[in-house]
Amino acid sequence: MREFVIAADRHIVGFGPVKALIGQADKSVWPREALIGLKLIAPDSPECESVRSESSLTDAAQGHDRIRFFLKERLLRNFRDVARAFLDEAGPCAIEVTSAELLDEGSRAFFEALAGMPRAKVTVTMTLGASGAGAMVNTSSAAERRIDDTVRGAAPSEGDLDFLYEQAIRYLSVGDSWTAVRILQALLPHRGTPAVWGRLGLGYAMLGRSLEAEFCYVRWREDADPVSSAGASYALSMLYARHHPAHLRSLDRTARFLEEGYAVLEKADEETEDLEFHMVFNRNGYALVEFRRGRVNEAVAHLTNGIEKLRNGSAKNRMHQTVLIYNLAQCYRRVGDNVAAIETYQQLLEVDGKMPEYHMELAHCYMDAGRTDDALASLLTARELGPSILEVHSLLGYVYLQSGDMGNAELSYRAAHECDERDFDALYDYAYVLAESERPREALTVVEGRSLEGLDAEQQARLLTLAAEQHAGLGDLPAARTALERVLVLTPDDHDARANLDRVLKECA
Repeated sequence: MREFVIAADRHIVGFGPVKALIGQADKSVWPREALIGLKLIAPDSPECESVRSESSLTDAAQGHDRIRFFLKERLLRNFRDVARAFLDEAGPCAIEVTSAELLDEGSRAFFEALAGMPRAKVTVTMTLGASGAGAMVNTSSAAERRIDDTVRGAAPSEGDLDFLYEQAIRYLSVGDSWTAVRILQALLPHRGTPAVWGRLGLGYAMLGRSLEAEFCYVRWREDADPVSSAGASYALSMLYARHHPAHLRSLDRTARFLEEGYAVLEKADEETEDLEFHMVFNRNGYALVEFRRGRVNEAVAHLTNGIEKLRNGSAKNRMHQTVLIYNLAQCYRRVGDNVAAIETYQQLLEVDGKMPEYHMELAHCYMDAGRTDDALASLLTARELGPSILEVHSLLGYVYLQSGDMGNAELSYRAAHECDERDFDALYDYAYVLAESERPREALTVVEGRSLEGLDAEQQARLLTLAAEQHAGLGDLPAARTALERVLVLTPDDHDARANLDRVLKECA
């Protein structure tokens, strides 16, 4: 078993310990998805450039051209892709992180993902305080050293402040919102402009800190530049549509912010750069409002109009065009026009065929149409492009199960469970397919390995019911009885559980 000892550090740019670890690997043999994930951790790695042409428009977007930013769930997927590639090469290993009190948030999240990799013989331990000599340390790049020196300096120059701002945008672009937020927080006392507030708000939103994001976006709205101010209104609208906790969301406030932003753009000088793009961007947001209000035809009108206006070759326009086409396909699904939805997803894949989620959504449409073979082909492509997407494996399991292919159903449901062992549906599906394959002991191992703590009553009842069925099949009627009695405590009106308990009690008598 290989052993790695890595020293954490206190640098502004994160992932230093992770870069020290994966610096031991031969990344030239890593698969595509791992190199795409590597861009988040070590964007200066030359290997990242090798997959630019193999990336989706979303993954390939850079700096100011990026209009989609990664939330934490997507980053964890990247971590799993990188961790899998590292472990495939390194084999069984023990990793010790010393000076763990200095560990940055991004590195901590990566090591947690690494330690949780399924069936991998890897241990990760955290040690407070420095270890003896020999611990690996990351060698900072010149740009990283300049960031540290500038942040810690007393009187940074205007050129240094410009450098920090551009670096923050760069780290936001690759998905490292932890580093971006640290840079922007240091920049703010020297340059508290609306644009800096806006980027800081974006960083907070990416980390799920939506209330702090709103405070920053309100400051961003004060920008005299109409495009910037309208961008702030759009960002505020998406907080109330998607990112705030459920009890704070409001479709009315979403609509109000979008209308206020559009009014600002309508008053802008016609020579304003990218004015039409930003107006289309705003109306795409309003299409979401119409969609959720059940006014799907109005949403379709906004989207089709926007798609037509963006038919040119700029990277940003092509990227936003895919967003509009995707939303249009969702509208067709809502109204039950599966033929139009399929055609629209196929159009989307002609623009960006490297995005695994698009293939997965097309597979949903094929399943709705009863086109199982086409659904399977789309899901296999999605799995190849995004092997750490839990839902892709779950859907594959469902398709295989429906076609009676129990072997591949089991493999797919197991892969989904291994993507996130905390996900209830993935765990239940895996246990269920084991039960259907007449392997009750293995099904019980999966079910009983999951604590009921934190699950709602319905979820607890489902697991206990499945456990009761396996106990009964193995002839352990007392255990089946206990499980069913617990089900009835949770769901007293469950008539099936009551009937099953009566049957078990009769057999026990």
